[in-house]
Amino acid sequence: MTRTVLIVAAAVMVTLLASGCGQRGPLYLRDSPPPGVKPPLAKPYEPVPYPPDPQRERDHREDR
Repeated sequence: MTRTVLIVAAAVMVTLLASGCGQRGPLYLRDSPPPGVKPPLAKPYEPVPYPPDPQRERDHREDR
């Protein structure tokens, strides 16, 4: 029984690995694409602004 389960599990794993998740052509890393393929440029990092601090704004207004 356990041998049959192991064989079935191994067959399922091989099938899933061979399918390549629907990828057409050879798999490659984004950093080293094959010749002729240009990956899209990544969006530059944009820092998230801090939310306004009401206490700090109130203190700033009182200093004027």
